[in-house]
Amino acid sequence: MQLKLAGHILRTFLFPVFLTLAFCGKVTSADHYYERYPYAKFINQDTTLLQQDTTSAQNDTISDTEDETEGFIETNIDYQAADSIVMSRSDNKVYLYGDAQVTYGDIELTADYIEYSQDSNLVFARGVKDSTGQLVGQPVFKEGGKTYDSRIIRYNFKTKEGYIKGVQTEEQQGFLHGSTAKKHASNQFHFINGKYTTCNKNHPHFYIALTKGKVIPNERIVAGPSYLVMEDIPLPLGIPFGFFPIQQKQASGFTNISVNERSEKGFYLQAGYYLGISDHMDLTLTGQIYTMGSYGLNLQYRLTERYKYTSRLNADFQREVFGDKGTPEYRSNRSFRVSWSHSQAAKANPYGSFNANVNYSTSGYDRRHGQSVRDRVSNTKTSSISYRYNWPNSPFDFNGKLRLNQNTRNRTVDFTLPNMSFNMSRQYPLRGLDNNGQIDWYENLQVGYSADLENSINTKESELFTETTFRDFRSGFQHRIPVSLNFKVLNYINITPNVSYKGVLYPRYVERDYLQRYDPALDTTIGEVVRDTIQEFRYAHSAEPSISIGASPKIFGIFQFKNPESKVQAIRHVMTPSASMSFRPSLGNMTAPYYDSYTDLRGNVNQYSYFEGQVYSPPSSPRRSGNISLGLSNNLEMKVRSETDTTDELKKVKLLNNLSFNTGYNIFADSLNWSTISFNGRTNLFDNQLNLNFSGNLDPYAVDNTGRTIDKPLFKESGQLARLTNFRVSMSTDLSGGEGDNGGNGSGAGRGQPQQQRQQMGQQTRGQQQAQEEPQQPPPSPYSYFQFPWSLNLDYTFHYSKRFNTQKKEFEPEIRQTIGLNGSFSLTQKWDFSFSSNYDLQKDKIGPTQVSISRDLHCFSMSFSWVPIGYRRSYNFSINVNASMLQDVLRYRKDRTFYDNF
Repeated sequence: MQLKLAGHILRTFLFPVFLTLAFCGKVTSADHYYERYPYAKFINQDTTLLQQDTTSAQNDTISDTEDETEGFIETNIDYQAADSIVMSRSDNKVYLYGDAQVTYGDIELTADYIEYSQDSNLVFARGVKDSTGQLVGQPVFKEGGKTYDSRIIRYNFKTKEGYIKGVQTEEQQGFLHGSTAKKHASNQFHFINGKYTTCNKNHPHFYIALTKGKVIPNERIVAGPSYLVMEDIPLPLGIPFGFFPIQQKQASGFTNISVNERSEKGFYLQAGYYLGISDHMDLTLTGQIYTMGSYGLNLQYRLTERYKYTSRLNADFQREVFGDKGTPEYRSNRSFRVSWSHSQAAKANPYGSFNANVNYSTSGYDRRHGQSVRDRVSNTKTSSISYRYNWPNSPFDFNGKLRLNQNTRNRTVDFTLPNMSFNMSRQYPLRGLDNNGQIDWYENLQVGYSADLENSINTKESELFTETTFRDFRSGFQHRIPVSLNFKVLNYINITPNVSYKGVLYPRYVERDYLQRYDPALDTTIGEVVRDTIQEFRYAHSAEPSISIGASPKIFGIFQFKNPESKVQAIRHVMTPSASMSFRPSLGNMTAPYYDSYTDLRGNVNQYSYFEGQVYSPPSSPRRSGNISLGLSNNLEMKVRSETDTTDELKKVKLLNNLSFNTGYNIFADSLNWSTISFNGRTNLFDNQLNLNFSGNLDPYAVDNTGRTIDKPLFKESGQLARLTNFRVSMSTDLSGGEGDNGGNGSGAGRGQPQQQRQQMGQQTRGQQQAQEEPQQPPPSPYSYFQFPWSLNLDYTFHYSKRFNTQKKEFEPEIRQTIGLNGSFSLTQKWDFSFSSNYDLQKDKIGPTQVSISRDLHCFSMSFSWVPIGYRRSYNFSINVNASMLQDVLRYRKDRTFYDNF
């Protein structure tokens, strides 16, 4: 009976143990583990050792079937290890060695050594020292999306509380280090001797030393006495207590208050309020008030929806006061700027899109508050808001646009509100009538339709929306129905007859009359043109027939060298002459009701249209028109033998990309039938390193003693074919070099390797390091430090024109020459330099110049911008932390505006 009972006990308890050993490994002595893990000697000698060659998992015996009492385990505990698993039956513990991992629900703990007690559900983890004495495999604890790096951790799965030494975790944009911390079941934890920083290094460049504190997840960090430490040097800047917001969603509240000084405005106080409306929308309002009476307001609004659109609005208003009241130096002005950008994702709506790019400011804003030299010297600005919609599976589309062109030099604006168009793409109504599989000439008949509506005004900046009314706008509606046919004759000549119907609706029209009266003071009769504007809608239309004939053949000329050993094997010249003629017959009485005329004192008949000065041109004049256009384009290339290629392959080299001449002849003009001859060319020299462009105009007619062009060929007057009126040539080159990957730090192994990557390599086991070991890189070149990345752009512009001198009765040349220079270079990965300048050779004067220097200080950034010469002499120096959370707190700024020059 006793033997049967003993056999039953052996089968019941020992058989599962040996079965587990059969699947997981083999029984060995503990000497191997004592040699690798000296701290495991305290394990009971009765411990059963289990060694694994591969990663395995062991489930806890406590499952969901137990009583659902508070504090009990709610799910299984899984554990695994890459090296080995040791189980102790005497104290019911599991010891995990080498890349160990314990998982319980959303809780995951990894370390090189983990000790798990099944009775108390307490887990202990720490790192181990490798052969070099470096501590590797330190514990990493993850729970609910949060990660805690530490040196030693104890955690209880029942109470969900833990004790952590050397904790490090990321909170939003900052990192929290704690010497000793206690984690509570609510995920809050207390700590002592902590550090809060936005530097992601294990040894941060700066931090706020926190003697003690408490972390409330996704809300705030509350700290006791704290002080600032820079490069391990404590600074005499501290606070008795404070808190750091770490909300996932930014909370509304007042921004940091700052005090600074402007020499021309005095001291100023800046404060603001941030309103976090939602995850997709927020608003910031900032204001400044100066001791000398100036003030400013700034509004920033953001609206974004992922995969749909992004919209940002920035409005700034400044009221500036200079000098004291009652003094000649006193002056006051107001300026503002509005910028709005809205971009829609391409896949948000395949048929419609809405985009905006608004940049409007008063004329004085950019000169006083421009952020760069380009902003301060720019004279023109363009703003637009557009909407587009294409009807699916149809040829119709709609476009709407609001456009604003601003000229800050003469303070005028050209405002279009709105411009809408409806179009139908060209259709071929006769295609496929005969079903013969070929396109006959008459099947090329095409029909289109377009309709446009525009309302625009050109006025002074100060009068826009104040002294202007609707009658000051130029408005109109027009639509067109073009019908055309294109066919070829002799494979070279294109003949295109066209008939276009045009209808225009005008909100007003004008009438002119010539009045004569006797002036007794001058004792003569004088006349003047009287213009009367009648506010009444009128519709004008016409059918405009025309025909155009054109030909543009290509002529090839090739010259091949007879010597087969010659470096130049062939030269090819391609000429493309073009000739076209367009003719439109007189429309007779069809458009006569839209035109009128008056006779002046000299008996000259002056024709005018009732709709002149409107946004759309009136229907064609009853006069016939015809033009002949002539052109010649040239391209020159050569084939050369490559000096480095041994396969005798030829390389194509472009000598002249293009050289073209164009002119025209007006058939029915009374005089000056020929238009000026324009020419332009471009080429690339020195293996595309130098870009050369030139252009100019030649006038074939002579001039009188007043400089006015007369209807006499210059060839008959002076024997010259044409007179050069203007000429422009520009050269530019873009140079770059260096090794951007090394950034001047050389090419030694590991020199450019991120510190985080090197730390991860140090945490790998010896077997993994050998498996991932790469071939050793060659030693760095002694000149590698000079191989920094750089870019340089040089441009030269020469402009020649002629101005008639009325006193000398001759033309005098005017020459303008400028040299532009801009570039950038990086001495190291951290230092960046950029510069831009230009030089006027005629005035012997340096133009706007700016130098910028920036330094990446890892968690800080330093920038310096300097305008050394000219009216805008100024500089700006700043050092600020990169993280937006502390940018308003940890920063230093020193600048000198151009106002300080006066």
